Parts: sequence; structure tokens; C-alpha cells
Amino acid sequence: MSGRIPTRPAILLVVILAALGAIAATAGTAGAELVYDNIPSPLPGNFASLGNEAYSTSEFGGEVELAGRARNDLGVKVVMSSWACERGNWVDENCESGLPRTKGYFTVPVTFRIYEAGPGNTVGALRWTRTKSFKMDYRPSGSPKCAGGRWYDEADATCYHGKAFVISLTGMRVRHLPAKVIISVSYNTTDHGPHPIGPAACDETSEGCPYDSLNVGLSEPGEHTLSLGSDPTEDLFVNSTFSEMFCEGGVEGTFGPASCSAFWEGDQPLFKVTAK
Repeated sequence: MSGRIPTRPAILLVVILAALGAIAATAGTAGAELVYDNIPSPLPGNFASLGNEAYSTSEFGGEVELAGRARNDLGVKVVMSSWACERGNWVDENCESGLPRTKGYFTVPVTFRIYEAGPGNTVGALRWTRTKSFKMDYRPSGSPKCAGGRWYDEADATCYHGKAFVISLTGMRVRHLPAKVIISVSYNTTDHGPHPIGPAACDETSEGCPYDSLNVGLSEPGEHTLSLGSDPTEDLFVNSTFSEMFCEGGVEGTFGPASCSAFWEGDQPLFKVTAK
């Protein structure tokens, strides 16, 4: 910057451009109707979760039945759970985050997909896919109030290992969706995901690579988070090579429904969906 005070015409131009930017930013959500919601408000400190690296997974999602009649131009929010620390790690109980002169986040590209639900709650036709990079939170530092190196959430007076937060994708230009759809997310980790990243410099640090400690949040049946729409099946939808995830049904290495009460009993990914 030159340090000079802008002239009045320059100020007016900045105001006009800012207003146009605000209009453009809201155009994609104007008139949108909430059609599915199982994300509680306020958001708790964390949820149960499933991670790509921990469970040899490359795609993860759930089937939802949309309420109302809006079926075009979806917007989807999903809850993520980060166990990543800026320094140290949760295993060694020495997690530190919010450090001076750090970004306070790490960036991960996430792919959203919308499928039709096929017969018998199978995966039908792919209707939309898009990849976008998101800023992911580090979990907070361990607290002396908590055992096991966990952080303390003042809002609900609870200790957690991971931290829940929401990422959002709007402008999904789909038309005339059926009521039942399958929503999935996928991202890459060191050894898993659609295109595993492989060895990286962060592997050699005590923190490890932060994307390996990134999970997708799950709502458990006893939490009763569903407030709009319905869940047609208790199965989760996964593409995983971890055989124990399919103890009661499913196909390894193929995205589809999987049943295993040892891992979940009616758990569902945490989504909020709008449509026009």
C-alpha cells in the first residue's frame, strides 16, 4: 500500500464492488429450502467419527430422504472431526495448537458426490461431483482439566480428543433429484483415499501429517440429532479395504452399503442439505 488516503470516487467504487460481491455470494443460496438436517445447533465439541487413514477408506457417506419438494441446486454441509495438532499429538498426550506465527489450519481438497439411491438402498446413478479445498481446523491444545491429553470445551463442559467443525459446499447444479439420495465425501491421506498422497515430509514429524488425523463426524442413535428428513437405512456407505467394517454385509473396495454393529449401530454422517 502507498499509505495515501483514497479519494471519494475510489471509496465509492470499493463500496459498489463490495456490494456486488455480497450479491454474488448470496445468489447461490437465495431461495434455498432446508430439506434434510441432522446437525445439531449449537455444535458440540466433537462427535464419534470415521477417518480415511484409520479405517482404510476412500469414500464415505450416507443415504438420506429429503423433506419438502425442493430438488434442485443443492447445498451440503458436513461435520468433520479433526484430531490433528500443530505440535505434538493426541497419542502422546502433548497436543499444542493455536501457536504464535502459525496459520491455525491445514488445507485438504474434499470431493462431494450425490448419487441416486438404487433398489434396495444400493448406490444408483452419480448425479453430481465436485472437489473443493477447505481450511481444516486443528484441535485445541490439551487441557489440565482433562485426562489423556484431551481439550476442554467450555460450552458443554466436556473433554474431547477431536474437534468438530462444519465445511460447506453450495452451488451443486443438479436438477429434479429423487427424494432419496446418497451423499458422500472423500479426501486423500497418506495411504488411502482416491489418490493416496504417499510419503511426505510431515511423516517424519511427531505431529504426523494432519490429513491422517481428519475424520468425518457421525451421529449416534442415542443423540437424536435428526430434525428434518429421514434416514432410509441404518447402513453406512463406504469404500474401504478394511474387511472388519463389513462383518454383516458389504463389498470391500466398492462404494456401497456396509453393515457391522461392531463399528456402528444406526450411526449416520452429519449432513445439512438445502435445495431449490
